[in-house]
Amino acid sequence: MKWNADRWKRVALVVCALGLWFFTQSLLGSRPMAEGSPLAGQILSEGDGLFLATEAGHQALHDQPALADGLLITSSIFIDLLAIYLIASSIFGSTMRPFLALLMLFSLRQICQMLSPLPAPAGMIWHDPGFPSLLVTYQVANDFFFSGHTAIACLGAIELARRGSLWWIPALLVALFEMSAVILLRAHYTMDVYTGAVTAGLVAIIAAWIAPKIDSYLSTDPHPLASTINPGPRPRGN
Repeated sequence: MKWNADRWKRVALVVCALGLWFFTQSLLGSRPMAEGSPLAGQILSEGDGLFLATEAGHQALHDQPALADGLLITSSIFIDLLAIYLIASSIFGSTMRPFLALLMLFSLRQICQMLSPLPAPAGMIWHDPGFPSLLVTYQVANDFFFSGHTAIACLGAIELARRGSLWWIPALLVALFEMSAVILLRAHYTMDVYTGAVTAGLVAIIAAWIAPKIDSYLSTDPHPLASTINPGPRPRGN
């Protein structure tokens, strides 16, 4: 593929956005929690229906640290792969739509973190399992509302479905796995998971609406649609 100015603009946008993501994550990680957060987390956890339903699985992860590490690693690998797909398809594909949705997802999540910091769930299993990750920041353990794992997985499934590929089926299964994983690990409350899934659907709709305008702005072609429309055979002269 030809690396023209369009591609470099897309790369620059991605790099800047990821830089802002890691910077804001570092700010969240250094933020002190309010007094009484452990008690608040205990109360929220005791009233979480999915926490109650998965108590046996959560206890098994506590009793078997290797199993918990394996779940952390596996869930993070899936998130990284889906994020790479969304980014790569935006850089090398015909539209920035997937990354625009991801960018809106990141932005909304960080705004929610700033406005509504939640206490950590009781019994949370969240630490560096000894395997690197591209986007998962293990050192940040106070960013809950909403679930980034759920949102990215759902957005990946939506984008794959839009391409008319059967890959959306395993992507949907991955999304369900991510939802289950963060609940079992007590890395998120049920409300975080629900909001992450709903937000992914909303930003996917908005991104599809604004993407043509952004694509046109980033394009060096004065008539970006002209090169994609097949005019058909020309009529022969008499």
